[in-house]
Order: sequence, then C-alpha cells, then structure tokens
Amino acid sequence: MPKLSESAIRERKGNIEDAARELFIRQGFHATSMRDIAKRAGVSLGNLYNYYATKDAIFESIIEKYQSYIDEQLRSMFEAIDEPLEPESLRHLGEIAGELVNNHSDFWLLMYIDVLEFQNRHFSYMFDGLSDRFRKMFGEKFRKAEESGSLRTGVDAAAVFTAAYMQFFNYYLVEKLFGGNRHMGLSHEQALNSLTKIFAYGVLSEENLSNFKKRAHKLG
Repeated sequence: MPKLSESAIRERKGNIEDAARELFIRQGFHATSMRDIAKRAGVSLGNLYNYYATKDAIFESIIEKYQSYIDEQLRSMFEAIDEPLEPESLRHLGEIAGELVNNHSDFWLLMYIDVLEFQNRHFSYMFDGLSDRFRKMFGEKFRKAEESGSLRTGVDAAAVFTAAYMQFFNYYLVEKLFGGNRHMGLSHEQALNSLTKIFAYGVLSEENLSNFKKRAHKLG
C-alpha cells in the first residue's frame, strides 16, 4: 500500500477529529467509544488506532487546535486595547467576546465537557491567575489611571477589567449555549451598552465620570 502524503494524513486526521468532536458534544466524552468515532469518520477501528493511540489523544488534539486559535484572537484583542478601562475599550472587549462565542461555540461546549468529565483539566489555564495576568499586561495603564485620579478611590483596576471580561463572555455564553434568548431583556447592542455603563459608572472618578456622561449618547 503506498505511503500517504502529509496532506492526506492531515485530511484523515481532520475527518477523525471532526467526527469525534460531534460525538463528544452530542453524547459526552466518556460515553463515546473509539469504535463510535471510527464508524462516524468512516474508517476502520484498526486504522483509527494508526492515527491516535487513545481517545484522550483525539480530545487533546481537538482542543489544542481550538486553544491556539482562541489564544491568538485574544492576544490580538488585548494588543489593540490602548486604554483598558475607557468605555470604548470595554465595549470593544464585549464585541470581541461575542464574536468568539458566536463563531466558535464548539470550543465552549468542549470546555463544559472538560469541566464535567475532567474537572477542567484542559481549560483551567484560561482562568488561573487571570487578574494577575491582566495586571501584568496592562500594569502601566492601570497604575497611571489609579495615580491620576481617573478611578474611584479604592478601585482595583485589574479586578474590574477581569470582571468585565468575564461578564461579557458570560452574557454571550448564556445567550448562545443556554438558550438565554435576551435574558437581560435587551438586544445584544443594548446589553453591551448597559454592561459597559455598569462597569464605567462603577469605576470612574466623579471627574472622569462627567466626561464619560458627555460621550454616553454614543452608547445609547
């Protein structure tokens, strides 16, 4: 039998991973067998083992590819943020969160599978020390905002940014994956505007807040 080219191998592995992902999402990881995956992918069980030694290896390969893409998107998003606590930046953060949830729902479904069946073994890195990572990423911006009096006294800038980041993702996850169906009673645009205002009003100093209010009409 002729040896397969690298592109042919990648294509077969891609077909196997597509089949496995569909099964994992539909019936869970532990309820899916290698035989199920082989049948769904249209390959023999023996051939499947030529590509993946275990079901875990398939799962890990799938999420590794997703994680690489999502991490790159988040990195680009953070690099584009000039002033992390400005209303415009917070709203943009919400817009990107919505795009990542809406366009890559399988990634988030696999995360829930990981939580339920692996105690979040594969995805915990996304949340571990998140606030400290934001503090390191935007440390100089946060320090200047705090020292300039742009923020309310006692506000921890990193904690606020982390809370906003998580809330925007939570909003879209509820809408997309949990059938929220306007769970805030607002359209997506209105929800983004409201969440932005909630964080901005709670963070900005009185002086900075008055400047924000002058621009608030842009947020509806």
